[in-house]
Order: sequence, then structure tokens, then C-alpha cells
Amino acid sequence: MEFFLIDMFIAAAIFGFLYGFLLQKADFCFVASVRDFVSVRDSRLGKGVLILIATAMMGWGISLTFGWSTIGEVWSVPIGFTNLVGGLLFGIGMTIAGSCASGALYRAGMGYVQFWIVIISMMIGNILFALVYDPWTANYVQQPLQLAESGFSLFQLNLPFLLLPILIVGVMILITIRQFGVKGFFNGFKEAAMDLKGNPLKRSHWDIRLVAFLLGVIATVQFIIMSSISITGPETRMVGVALSFIFGEEFIYNNTYLNQMFASFPSIGIGPEETLIIFIVLGAFVASLLSGSFRLRLPKKKRLPYAIGGGLLMGISSRLAPGCNIANVVSGVGGLSISSIIVVIGMAVGVFIATAYIFKMPLLLFQKMDFEDDIAS
Repeated sequence: MEFFLIDMFIAAAIFGFLYGFLLQKADFCFVASVRDFVSVRDSRLGKGVLILIATAMMGWGISLTFGWSTIGEVWSVPIGFTNLVGGLLFGIGMTIAGSCASGALYRAGMGYVQFWIVIISMMIGNILFALVYDPWTANYVQQPLQLAESGFSLFQLNLPFLLLPILIVGVMILITIRQFGVKGFFNGFKEAAMDLKGNPLKRSHWDIRLVAFLLGVIATVQFIIMSSISITGPETRMVGVALSFIFGEEFIYNNTYLNQMFASFPSIGIGPEETLIIFIVLGAFVASLLSGSFRLRLPKKKRLPYAIGGGLLMGISSRLAPGCNIANVVSGVGGLSISSIIVVIGMAVGVFIATAYIFKMPLLLFQKMDFEDDIAS
């Protein structure tokens, strides 16, 4: 058991700040990428998600090829039915809540009280899963995330690490060129870079393609020097720390699931990954201040059941899958993890079901929410 070095906390704070800053600048939300396409055929955010996946995939392949990381560090969990069910429920939950796990963090930093409620509800859902898991479902659901055997990544095939990423990204590029032409493909790079002209810090919105690429690069650097990015795991530990102050540390150690969540910790406390989560909110706060978009916004009462119910479902299902959209899309699919590919498919299907069949007018319900603004004097 190793003690965390101060350098890791500093690195985590930097990574978190950059993630929050960039997510806010592009209004980058994973649930919206599917929801907007289903409802109004808007593929802007979807293209950003694909660029992020392509960048992470190439980044993981490069880091493994040059020995900067090892195959054992690739985030992958056992393959099972819970991957699909957890992903499906998470997709429905984040559609109801109006935001994915990362989207809730950066919007909380922008002053949206609704998404603070979503985050708190997610954390409660995480703990509810842990309390139900031990003692009632431990033998029927799955092993705790950190005790489970490793899953399977396509990087484990006896192939050069960069081969599959190059082939997959190559196919993605060919499809893009076929749709937009060679000129349109390269014009996309020009258009994305335009947001760096002038004073980009004060610009209210950056091109989603530029932000997706930068997020993928930062996630790769984090993978090399620290760990794979995740959100709901650290959030679960943050609640565990709070509960240890209320009920004592034995309460955590006596729960099978929560105990294993702190297996790599010297004691029950806040580690680098939890620091990263806190700084995502801070990064989004600074970004919104610089662009003049920060404002304290209170949700109407009729929105609260969506925030609470969706957040609870996200928290529970993120432990079942396991992992949230960030862990599975960036770390998982970027690491060619089969379990994460299944989870992401489940999430996409869940968003589709909630958008197409549960909520007939999702844009009126979520994308164009009317908030009661409360500007502090």
C-alpha cells in the first residue's frame, strides 16, 4: 500500500482544471450527442465524441507502443450482462437528469443548481448500491470493481499496439472524406483552429472538434503519468469519506464494496482522483467567469424530480455497469476494452429509448430548460 505523493495531487488538480475548462468551453455533453441526433438530427456533439474516442484510441496505442504505459494499466472490467444492463440504465438516467456525469460537473461549475442536485443524487445512488450489495446481492450481481478480475482489451491480442487504432481511425477518416470530400475534411481542421485566434479565454464557445481532440490528448497524458480518468468511482469514495466522519471508519471497512473502493488507499480519505473531480468543477467555473457566462441558476420545482430520479439511477447503474460515460468512452473504448464497448452501446440505446419513447419532446424538457435565475448581489 503506497502513500500518495503531493506531485500526484498537483497533477490531478491540473488535469481536472483542464477538463472542466474545456468541457465548459464546448458545452460537451455525451447524453446530448445521442439525444440531439435522435430528436433533431443534430450530429455536432456526436462528431466531437467520435473525435475524442479516436484521439484516445491513438493515444493509448502510442503510449503502449513506446512503453510509457503497460497493458495492465488499461481500464477493463469483466465482460457480463451487467455491462449492458448498467449501460442501458445509465443512458436512461442521464437523459432523465438532463446531463451525463461529466456534463453535470461542468454545469455545476457554471452555476446550475439543478446539476449540483444531480451530482448529489448520483453520489447517493452510488452508496445505495454499496449498501444493497453488502449483504444482499454480493453473490448474485458481480464482484466489487477493484476485486474483480481484469476484463479483455483488444490491445491484448498478439498484434502491434498501434495496428487496430490506425485501422479503426483510418476507417473513420475515410467515411468522413466520403461524406464531406477531401477539401471539406481539411477545412474542418481550419475551422476548428479558428477559435484559438484572438483571446480564446474570453470566447464563450470553442469548436467541439478542437475541444474533443484536446480532451483526448490530456486524457492520454493522464493515462501515462497518473491513471485512467473516471468520475463515479471517485465520487463514490468522496461519499465514503463523508460517511466515515459520521459513522466511523469501521462502517466503511465492514462494507465489502466500500472497503474495496479504498483498497489502494493508505487510509480513508481524499486521493488524487477525487481532487481531479473537484477541480473539474473549478475549471468550468473559471472558464464561465472568463467568458461572462457564469450565473447562479435555480431550477423550477417541476425539474427537481428529474434531477433527483435521473441522478439516483445514474449512480446505481454506474456501479452496476461499472463506470460512467467518461470512464467507458475515454478510458474504456480508448483502451479497446470489450466491456466498455458493451456499456457504451447500452448507454446509447438507453438515451435513444428515453428520447424517442419516454420523452416525446426532449428538447423542450432538457436542452432548452427555463431556469429561474438568481444573480447574487
